[in-house]
Amino acid sequence: MVFIELVFALAVALFLTVVFAVIGRQAKSARRVLIFFVVVFFGAWAGGIWLTPVGPVLLGVYWLSFFAVGLIFALVMEAVAAFSGKSVSQSQEEKTDTKEEGEIESVMWIFFWVLIVGFVAAIVFGYVRRFQH
Repeated sequence: MVFIELVFALAVALFLTVVFAVIGRQAKSARRVLIFFVVVFFGAWAGGIWLTPVGPVLLGVYWLSFFAVGLIFALVMEAVAAFSGKSVSQSQEEKTDTKEEGEIESVMWIFFWVLIVGFVAAIVFGYVRRFQH
């Protein structure tokens, strides 16, 4: 069951990454696409495990829970990308200097890794809880 759920989360993340990379702001760089994929993958997997199963069953998995959570994370990531983009009309003076950009990037990397560790912990505890019952 764990492997099938991993495959569903992977499929959801791949599908949403392709869709949002084509229509959204995520395709600016390969790094952004990879970050988008990782967050959606772990978010869909953790959410699919913890949510009450809903929707149709495919291969013994309620796939709609995985898709719904993955879509929510994809939309949030797209919204963040939309707000973090710099306006074309900004002049050189208005742009933040490189030191501030470096500090912001450092904070974002810390947030990213804390988020991923949280997702992994949620996945592990979800399976521990499931197999104890």
